Amino acid sequence: MEKRFVGINGFGRIGRAIFRKVLESKNFDIIVINDINPDNKNIAYQLKYDSLYGRLDKEINSDESGIIVDGKKIFVYHEKNIDEVPWDKHNATRVVDSSGVHNNTVRARKLKDRVKQVVISYSPEEKLVDRFIIVGVNENEIDVKNDLIISNSICDANAFAPVINVLNREYGINHGFMTTLHPWLQYQNLLDGPTASFAYPGHIDSHYTFGRASTFSLLPKPTTAIDATCKILKFLKGKFYSFSYRVPTASVSSADISVKLNKKAIAEEIKRLFENEAKKQKYKIFYNNYEPLVSIDFKGMEYSAIIDHRWTSVNDGNYLKLILWYDNEWGYSCRIVNLINILFEKDSN
Repeated sequence: MEKRFVGINGFGRIGRAIFRKVLESKNFDIIVINDINPDNKNIAYQLKYDSLYGRLDKEINSDESGIIVDGKKIFVYHEKNIDEVPWDKHNATRVVDSSGVHNNTVRARKLKDRVKQVVISYSPEEKLVDRFIIVGVNENEIDVKNDLIISNSICDANAFAPVINVLNREYGINHGFMTTLHPWLQYQNLLDGPTASFAYPGHIDSHYTFGRASTFSLLPKPTTAIDATCKILKFLKGKFYSFSYRVPTASVSSADISVKLNKKAIAEEIKRLFENEAKKQKYKIFYNNYEPLVSIDFKGMEYSAIIDHRWTSVNDGNYLKLILWYDNEWGYSCRIVNLINILFEKDSN
């Protein structure tokens, strides 16, 4: 089989999680990394030691041109912009932009004829992207010959969309609400301060409460989870609303979903529905939990949506309550790896 090479732009939390997952899957190789951190030794250190996922059991070294993992060289660049990296020089036919910087999405279009696809790890405005994909929902829509920039959406939508898609198929969706509880992220403040944007460097957000200390409080904030989902599931537009808290934990998100179905249902029927979905799934999308677990117990799980059926309930025949868990870093990164594999599979079809 021809060697499959991929590049990563932005070697932060998601970039490093993708790298770790690729080491497990071995379906393709990461050949080049671009990150604005100028210290290759520090990049190697961050890959080796992780406070959430532990020490990586690999021999990792660095030199002036990159890092070496178990004897394999990965070239490292330190360019500000994604289009300034010589991805094609290293035969990287796909690039994952996990930088989270909006300007890299804009400039990714300049990579046409140099790479086959750029996969974006967030959900930008529709005009910037050729296709929005959530694995387990619409991966069959990919046009590998014409889609240059593909968004893998966001972690919340990756959990929510497959669940709501199944419910709509079986019962129809009348309307609903979702509240997400999301762990702190790197750009948040340890102490009170302005709400500085990561995606738009230099921009200060108008949601002042989001600038409060991330380790002290639940921080109420708007979320794009429904907007991101609606880019893929058009039927949902105007039917669902969402709200979010940033919570003082390091990993694993949760979603509290309340939905009015068009058909009558009972809780046991809903449980059986998702048990059957889990049995026939190609990728690790659904996991059905019945154990008395807490958020940290789901750390490192690959599934898009872990449905906690201890709380599955139906009121008045068609008002359904569901609680989801999802590792917002690891589960989401696993879907990006799935997506890259799908792109390579489509090359040979």
